[in-house]
Amino acid sequence: MGFEAFRIELRGGKAKPSEAEAAIQKQPNIKPDQDSIAMKGSTFYVMDDGQHAIELELMDSPVRVSCRFTLCHPLSVDAAFLGLVRELMRQLGMEATICDDVRPEHSRSYALAEFADFAVVTSRYIAVRRAEWIAAFGDEPLAATTNAVFQRIILPQCQPGIEQPI
Repeated sequence: MGFEAFRIELRGGKAKPSEAEAAIQKQPNIKPDQDSIAMKGSTFYVMDDGQHAIELELMDSPVRVSCRFTLCHPLSVDAAFLGLVRELMRQLGMEATICDDVRPEHSRSYALAEFADFAVVTSRYIAVRRAEWIAAFGDEPLAATTNAVFQRIILPQCQPGIEQPI
């Protein structure tokens, strides 16, 4: 994972790939991610409600769902992200793991029954990561995918003189 995004992964449960795909596709504002690079065993989606762009990767062997958003999003993404994660955990019977540098006591999987604790812990890590993003790239909010953030923010700042189309 890059420094521009925060990611969790859903694992476990008994959902088959087709069941996981159906659950993802039933979520509001979900569409296939046209900008993703095709990879065998993975299908990519974006939940885009006009205010947030949350990226999903469905991996089929074993079935896992990766959920991420870019840290330049407006703060409202936190609730949208956690709501989507909770709903997928519920529908798929999966547990959530934070895919970031976390303290040892937080480097475990959280069951749906522990979602309130998971949300508190996750929110703290998001806040820390967001502060790092702001220190490096500023606080202008942008609801964008990782590809768009790389093209619009990271590349131009890391390689001055190269202008990227908007």
